[in-house]
Amino acid sequence: MKKQITGVLTALVMLFTQGLFVPAAHAAMVTTDGMVASEQRAATERKVMRLMNHEAAAKVLAKNGVTPGDVEKRLGRLSDRELNQLAQKAEQMPAGGSVVGVILAVILILILLDLLGATDVFPVIDPIG
Repeated sequence: MKKQITGVLTALVMLFTQGLFVPAAHAAMVTTDGMVASEQRAATERKVMRLMNHEAAAKVLAKNGVTPGDVEKRLGRLSDRELNQLAQKAEQMPAGGSVVGVILAVILILILLDLLGATDVFPVIDPIG
């Protein structure tokens, strides 16, 4: 009888401890619209990051203490509308983009990010809202 009680207690302890270490899985339906929106956002973020990875842009960002990793994190916090505005500015640059054009675009993007509260590169600019 003592062996049975010990066996049952051991089994209960093992089940309890196993339950502590196994994370719960959560599943949800994924809609086509949700997937398309996610892909479009990722493409828009890549478009803005291509501009930021330009040599002249990287210099301006580094000079202002902003790393490419910081830009990626901050882009992730922007709304879709705000991100699309930045992408439109990147598209308006001439093909091949002159160094002056890239620098001006980066400064404009930094100003927009400051206005949106995503960065604090220019202390004189107060975030909107």
